[in-house]
Amino acid sequence: MNRTKIYFGLVLLFVIISCSTEPIIRETEFTSYQVSGCFHNAGLQKSLASDSCFGYSFNDTLKIEFCVKGNCCPEMNRFTTSYKIKSDTIFVSVADTAAQLCYCICNYKIHIELSNFENNKYLFYCNYDNFKYREFVQKEE
Repeated sequence: MNRTKIYFGLVLLFVIISCSTEPIIRETEFTSYQVSGCFHNAGLQKSLASDSCFGYSFNDTLKIEFCVKGNCCPEMNRFTTSYKIKSDTIFVSVADTAAQLCYCICNYKIHIELSNFENNKYLFYCNYDNFKYREFVQKEE
């Protein structure tokens, strides 16, 4: 009789766990890199104004390129990026790992890719060295 109670208890526990309404949390995949070279003519504009240096495509993967300023040397592997997604906003943080090595300033492009999204529309937000990106990105239909 005890084995029957234990068996039914385990079956009931399995049914309760398998019917849980907890949402499945997806892990967003993130990659980023600095595009090589200095872009002297890349236009950086502050705040909410349209930025000629910002571009994106959004299918299964969201691909974004945007500019940041830094001194001219070294030209490669000088920026690190990280991200956080909260609700419908993607926060990207950029850090210059080689600040103040030269006396000249260049614009650099950062390329990021994110995939495995829940929503089809997000606000991309990045605040770097007095330049703010606040751009809506939407999946292409």
